[in-house]
Amino acid sequence: MDETVLNWLNVYAAQSETFDRLVSFAANNALPKGVPVAMLFLFLWFLPRADQAYARVRLIALVAISFVAIAVGKAAALSFPYRPRPLHNEALDLELPISIGPQTLDGWSSFPSDHAVLYGALATGFWMVNRWAGLAAVLHALLVIAFSRVYLTLHYPTDILGGAAIGLVVCLVLMRPMAALVQRVGVIDMAERWPQYFHPLFFVMLFQIATMFTSARQLAKLIIETVI
Repeated sequence: MDETVLNWLNVYAAQSETFDRLVSFAANNALPKGVPVAMLFLFLWFLPRADQAYARVRLIALVAISFVAIAVGKAAALSFPYRPRPLHNEALDLELPISIGPQTLDGWSSFPSDHAVLYGALATGFWMVNRWAGLAAVLHALLVIAFSRVYLTLHYPTDILGGAAIGLVVCLVLMRPMAALVQRVGVIDMAERWPQYFHPLFFVMLFQIATMFTSARQLAKLIIETVI
């Protein structure tokens, strides 16, 4: 399946510089990747509904779950045997899109896709809060995340499917206990009592999700290197 899908998409690679660069922009920038997800969070946060308080509990739980999901994805990538990315697999003889160089992500294992882990978890969480928001998140994950990364030869389709399955399981397993913890701590009461503090912090968390925790990971790396 991997080879079939890659060969089918690769027919269109390097045929249009504009298209290749648009796909690359979608794959590598927060505006098409993370901003729609942040907008879904805020839409559901302020959406009037009978069970708005519990919906907010699940949204806060989903923020925490996203942190766990990205950590699990990274741990899985380090635990599974190294798998070269399609663009580094000479046996496939793929034409690289114009925006991709032969050294792109060289040395980084392909399985699983950490993007698919995160967006799989997010789509599952949104689905548990609101079916229409969940459907929008699934379509976004398919068109912006999955398609772009397979077309650009950054991942095999099974990298995406495996990552999405990990994210789905992480969310399903953690949603109930994480939501219970959020209720026990009284996060929603804090949000209502001190909105001037809560919403800026909420913005920071959404920013980290929208940017795949890039700045948080850079800060953690800097701290570790400094301490060691």
